[in-house]
Amino acid sequence: MKIYIDIGNSRFKSAVEKDGKLTALETVPWRDEDLSERLDEVWAELEPTQIVVCNVAGDRVLPSLQAWCERHLEIQPKEIKSAASFQTLRNSYREPEKLGTDRWAAMIGAMAQHSGALCVIDSGTATTVDLIKADGEHRGGAILPGMYTMRQSLGKYTAALFAASGEIKPFSSNTASGIAGGTGFAAAGAIDRLIDEAREAVGDLTAVFTGGEASVVRPMLRNPTVLDSMLVIKGVQEMARHMDNTSSG
Repeated sequence: MKIYIDIGNSRFKSAVEKDGKLTALETVPWRDEDLSERLDEVWAELEPTQIVVCNVAGDRVLPSLQAWCERHLEIQPKEIKSAASFQTLRNSYREPEKLGTDRWAAMIGAMAQHSGALCVIDSGTATTVDLIKADGEHRGGAILPGMYTMRQSLGKYTAALFAASGEIKPFSSNTASGIAGGTGFAAAGAIDRLIDEAREAVGDLTAVFTGGEASVVRPMLRNPTVLDSMLVIKGVQEMARHMDNTSSG
């Protein structure tokens, strides 16, 4: 049994691989809960032989995870890093390690399942959109605030105008729905435009969508997309397999 982990800016996602099958475990919003206590529940019956993690939260979560794994499992997680290349995927960053590991893993996960050019969208606390040519060349990406991050920004810089929820529609007659609609259409409009730009740059492509805000933003898009809630995890899985093959070879 192996555990693959995606530590994002606000959520801790994990999945188990057993007998070749990947099964998602409960997602934990790590900013709001004690991770150690939740792992006692979510991972209570697990006995993994390997744990591989993609971490974009810095030292805010990883030390707690490492301590829990050492105490309960007597193994340490292996952390993936962005690199200049992985198989046919080639990183466009001059300093490859500075590309977010979640973006790198998402691209690897997408390439493992789809052929041809790809536009990889991860919509969460931040939204990222990456373009990959059919030959594996990463053409770069765009980063923008997620929908709820936009709402929090309004709450911070205006007279407490923050709406955690509200009906998303183009024009509203109340402030809460006005904010929900404005931020929703801002997110969807930016993603749609970037997919259009991607097609203009490389031609026909598959747009793959993941992230915590996918269920809200994706239905608003005019462009067709493929939804994959475990895209980053699948990329971690591919990288873990490569590590295993390299060490055994």
